[in-house]
Amino acid sequence: MADFLNSCFVCGKENDPQTTKKNQQLNLPVCDDCSGTDEEKKAVNELTEGMADGFVCGCI
Repeated sequence: MADFLNSCFVCGKENDPQTTKKNQQLNLPVCDDCSGTDEEKKAVNELTEGMADGFVCGCI
């Protein structure tokens, strides 16, 4: 990806920052072609998978 803030996090296609949509879970830009697709869902799962690995809640 050339510019992470202006590129779709799913396909990497460059977008206009004024008109691009944001994925609500990750707050990352997503193009119209990828928005709401299975590919977007897969990319979200891949990025969030294991985010909490190695962390243990100290409240127990």
